[in-house]
Amino acid sequence: MMAISTTSSAQQNKKSNNEDPIALFLEFQFEAEDMDFAIELLTEVQNQTIENEEGCIAYDILLNDEEPNTIYLYECYENKAALDVHNNAAYYKNIVDKQLSPLIKERRVLKLKPINDLGIMM
Repeated sequence: MMAISTTSSAQQNKKSNNEDPIALFLEFQFEAEDMDFAIELLTEVQNQTIENEEGCIAYDILLNDEEPNTIYLYECYENKAALDVHNNAAYYKNIVDKQLSPLIKERRVLKLKPINDLGIMM
């Protein structure tokens, strides 16, 4: 299904890149024995993010039965400043940088730009 933006091109061009919403799609692969702990850590980051960050629009943890050792994240932030708040939060640094990152075997991070704000709950 294709959605049509209600925001004109001129309005979109007025926004600087720092004001645009930012969506992230992340894919992390783990050893089978680390999956439960990784899910626990990511759930804690999710809870802290939703509770403490007004600029976080979405933070979803996703699993795929066909890839049992892979965790996907979909995150969306109001703008670059909101993403910076997330990346600099003490709980993020403690949980992601110190505890989760050493467990990740492979990672893929896509930084995406929504084409309109129809799907973003603001």
